[in-house]
Amino acid sequence: MWNFEKYPARLTLRMDDGYDRSLELLPEGRLRWEGTECAGEALDFGEDLWFLPFDLRESPRVNLTLVLDMAEGLVTLVTCRQGLNPKRPTYIDTVITPGVILRPGQPEPFKRHGYTADLAGKCIRWDYDWGFSIVHVYLTEHYYRIRLLQKMGEPDSPYEVAMKNYVDHTEPGYFVRIRPGVVLFGFTEDHMDRVTGPEISCSSRAQLIDLNRVETVGRGFGMPGPMDIFRAKGEFVEPLPGELNPDCVYYV
Repeated sequence: MWNFEKYPARLTLRMDDGYDRSLELLPEGRLRWEGTECAGEALDFGEDLWFLPFDLRESPRVNLTLVLDMAEGLVTLVTCRQGLNPKRPTYIDTVITPGVILRPGQPEPFKRHGYTADLAGKCIRWDYDWGFSIVHVYLTEHYYRIRLLQKMGEPDSPYEVAMKNYVDHTEPGYFVRIRPGVVLFGFTEDHMDRVTGPEISCSSRAQLIDLNRVETVGRGFGMPGPMDIFRAKGEFVEPLPGELNPDCVYYV
């Protein structure tokens, strides 16, 4: 929950796309974004870092995720839209916009959160709070792939049948350094959406990762229904033979 005693309830965010946005944190898991009230609660990541995801609109579906660095006066906005592509209605378009938090009496920060290769070549096994585990292989600063550790259904279930076409588990990702040792990582299941068909909807995930604690908080967006919030604990693991091979469907 937002610390109303320490931080102002109303923030003006000056984004690098040339527009200011207004954000007001409200009690009981509510917020107001540019005058539109939504369900959404800021999650405390420690040391004045906050993770704030919320669904803004239902048609076309829009989800916004903010990383607020109250100590440095910096913000990164992740905008995800689903339903814009008539040929691929489940596809999710993602835009990353950096910016600053305007603070009365203080100059605007010059620096921004920036892209990073801090995770490239590393693997983390994530154990989520609902009992699911998976390995993320951070292939480069632009791509990641997964190592599935368990089935999601019976072998002849529609999900597992559709997943048989998902041979190359490589997806486009983004990696933004929020602070040394803290990375905003996200991905869209673009390749999965192409090969599995309507049985599996395209999904987008964004998560704030502390590489020292190896802990994360994140949100999922894209499946029918509202977004989901998750937390996970992780451990660095060794890649399997060939797992860091850069050859995949995205390389020309």
